[in-house]
Amino acid sequence: MCEAKDRARVPLVYIVFSLSLIIKDALCLKNVAVFIEPDVVQYKDKSTLRCTYDLEDDVLYSVKWYRGSREFYRYIPAEQPSIKFFPIPGVTADLARSNSSQVVLKDIEFNLAGNFSCEVTTDGQNIHTRIDSKSMLVVQLPVHPPEISVGREPLDYGDILRANCSSYPSRPPADLKFILNGITVNQSEPAALRKQNTNDWSDLQLELKLSFIHFNEGRLALQCVAQVSSIYREVAELELESLRHPVPARVSAPSNAAARTSQKIEYTLRLAAYFLLFSMILGRNHY
Repeated sequence: MCEAKDRARVPLVYIVFSLSLIIKDALCLKNVAVFIEPDVVQYKDKSTLRCTYDLEDDVLYSVKWYRGSREFYRYIPAEQPSIKFFPIPGVTADLARSNSSQVVLKDIEFNLAGNFSCEVTTDGQNIHTRIDSKSMLVVQLPVHPPEISVGREPLDYGDILRANCSSYPSRPPADLKFILNGITVNQSEPAALRKQNTNDWSDLQLELKLSFIHFNEGRLALQCVAQVSSIYREVAELELESLRHPVPARVSAPSNAAARTSQKIEYTLRLAAYFLLFSMILGRNHY
């Protein structure tokens, strides 16, 4: 009979033990998350790596930062100094602005593009470790907006529109897109399919047979959009000559120089008329 009672108690003990583990786990380190601000960085600029976490009832032992698999920053509050920096090529940290929750990077090099990880470890009877990662992109932007060149004009239904768009060197090379009267008519292949680690020009050609659907009240407005990730977007725009949108004859006002010349002629003619009239009066008086 006692043996049967002991068997009945086993599930209850197991349940209590399981619940205690669940409660203990709920009161430990959680919600470790990495934020990179900005995550798209211009070459030689700066960025802040932030690591947020919820210790609950745990005590912080360490925060470690990695670029790829290499540790470069460590924060241990129980040690003096609490911050340790392990130099690796291309990583320059502003230690005066870095602490347990952030690392400020400056003079960022291209080789820093990739994953950054934050590893948080707690101290005490129960040691817990959590880690999170985010990716950074390092770019170099074009120094000038894109440029458009076109073939013959004016254009009409059935004509072939030939155009070229060029964007100055950047890393990665800019994505290009042609837009005609608000409609995308050609674009470069996705950046993921092209070389990312080169500083190079971007070029895009357009060869399009025009029909009535391409004209907007006879007008042809051609745009080229150059974009580098989420950090750069520039637009070049060209109003093309169209036989469906004739330009009205221009009415030009006389220039200031022409107006002054006209006034001088008029003044000279008046003087001549006065002189002639005066001469005629003198002649009559003489006779």
